[in-house]
Amino acid sequence: MCESKAVLVKSGSEEPLLDDVVLLEQTSEGIKLVNIRGEVKVLKNVRLAKIDFMKHTIYFEPC
Repeated sequence: MCESKAVLVKSGSEEPLLDDVVLLEQTSEGIKLVNIRGEVKVLKNVRLAKIDFMKHTIYFEPC
């Protein structure tokens, strides 16, 4: 499977946000993440920093 984990990078450390992410969508409310179990998390005041496809990790930073 190709699910990814989402993390927030703050002060050089990674804070887990959501595992097994299968959907990332920009909405008017923020960045919406949905995992394979249907859990939804909407991120506000963050920006997409990078996606590492080899590590299956989506990195966000505060903005």
